Amino acid sequence: MENQYPDRIVHLLQLYLLGDITREERQELEVWCEEKVRNRQLFKQICQEDLFSKERFVYEKIDDTKALRTFEKHVRKISARGIGRWWKYAAVLLFPILVVGSWKLIHDVEQVSVVTSSVSQIQPGCSRAVLVLDDGRKVFLKEKEEGVISEDKGITVTGEKDRLVYTSFEEKNVDEIRFNELEVPRGGEYKVRLADGTLVYLNSATRMKYPVKFDEKERKVYLSGEAYFEVAKDPERPFFVEMEGVEVRVYGTSFNVNTHQKGNVQTVLVKGSIGVKVLSSGMESVIRPGQMAEFKQGNTKVDVKDVNVAVYTDWKDGIFRFENQRLEDILTVLSNWYDVDVFYQTVSVKDLHFSGYMERYKDVSVILEAITLSTGVTFSIQGKTIIVSK
Repeated sequence: MENQYPDRIVHLLQLYLLGDITREERQELEVWCEEKVRNRQLFKQICQEDLFSKERFVYEKIDDTKALRTFEKHVRKISARGIGRWWKYAAVLLFPILVVGSWKLIHDVEQVSVVTSSVSQIQPGCSRAVLVLDDGRKVFLKEKEEGVISEDKGITVTGEKDRLVYTSFEEKNVDEIRFNELEVPRGGEYKVRLADGTLVYLNSATRMKYPVKFDEKERKVYLSGEAYFEVAKDPERPFFVEMEGVEVRVYGTSFNVNTHQKGNVQTVLVKGSIGVKVLSSGMESVIRPGQMAEFKQGNTKVDVKDVNVAVYTDWKDGIFRFENQRLEDILTVLSNWYDVDVFYQTVSVKDLHFSGYMERYKDVSVILEAITLSTGVTFSIQGKTIIVSK
């Protein structure tokens, strides 16, 4: 039997447990408790558990990093001896790894685990990429890449730990635009500082083509996949990102673009101002910080809406953040980062929705266990394949 607990109620329960609830919010929570007997029982169960009182200091002024550390510290120990009722609730209500609006109470299961094979261990992604030079040569980049990679015609390409850095030593105009490509495979990430000073974070399964040095009129790159841009200001030369039927125009700002969803391009603005133009129609929409412009193939314009930018940008800081997203979309993100395939034994689970976040450099089974606790979906890992069933 499934019980629906809206995000608002979960939030109120968090505030109550942290002692940070207002009088109006307390009244709202009390109304919910009075609606059904099981609501009151759940509220009492959470408040009375001894374990929460022992760990409460961690959440006094909820600190995401502390909460994640506490989760990682306890999850294996608790799983080893069986997950008690408090853990099933606390995993949803207390730890920022899970803030779930729809979840299943599991009363008769004393342990939840992800079945894994001993054939191979799934590792999180790391800094790695392939640089394709303008003459076709390929350079395989790995974490902590150091030293000069290429030096030609006044442009030096240097490896600095997790990024490439392009440096120009000539101020004269560019006679011929030469392009490089940076390809980041599944299970990888990389950064590149372009010749104009723009810093680009490239996510897994992403490719970007760019000039080794921009001309005096404009700065333009071509992208497929997902990237976060911190564009160097240059009022005389606008910066363009072109991708799958859309062109983003900026002068100096921070934003995220994503083409990983088939037929869909998302542009989320963090600060500054950008214009998003549909190339087929020429229609351009200007978006403000905190907004997303979404383009779906076949449309003549983009749809603009307000969003929580952290959901779309935290990946660059090593965090998975999901907000009421379809399970299929979430597993696509995990597939790219952990370089695994996903097989659905039960196709209907693709449309389940989930909210939560965790560090993305951790074992994939941690987040799979969290999803199991909150949705009832089960996972097993066979080699490099995650099998999903209900």
